[in-house]
Amino acid sequence: MSTDISTLAYDKHSQAAKDLAQEAAGNARDAAQQAGYAAKDLAQHTAAAAQNGLAAAKDAAQNGLAAAKDATQHGYAAVKDAAQHAGQAAKELYSTAASRAEDVYHSAAHRAEDLYKSAAARAEETLDQSKKYVRENPVPSVLGAFALGLTLGALLGLTHHHEPTLRERLRW
Repeated sequence: MSTDISTLAYDKHSQAAKDLAQEAAGNARDAAQQAGYAAKDLAQHTAAAAQNGLAAAKDAAQNGLAAAKDATQHGYAAVKDAAQHAGQAAKELYSTAASRAEDVYHSAAHRAEDLYKSAAARAEETLDQSKKYVRENPVPSVLGAFALGLTLGALLGLTHHHEPTLRERLRW
């Protein structure tokens, strides 16, 4: 009988520890998801900045074209060189922005992974500690489980309503 109660207490503590581990893992997944969303938002903002840079480069190219029309008197080579520099600058700006966005995303992903591993390790440690406590203190564990069972039984007993049987329902 005491082995059954000890097993029941151990199972309840194990279940509680498992629940804590699942909650910690859920929190870690949520943190990883939030980090992913943040990285995605940052990548979108960086992409928007790159698009603004490209628009600026386009404007610069259009201005370069107007200058080229004016510069035909001064030489086609100078205008061509200016347009190439503007295009190269736009490409470099886009490349830099994309690289930074990728770095931020990887950094956030690594941080989220570290948080998940840390939470899982803490949950495992909590489970091990609860198992050790139950092994070292079986009487208080059993008594605590018994008291918890009595309390829950009393609470459930208060909320239990008598459901009439078929025979009781069919009586006149």
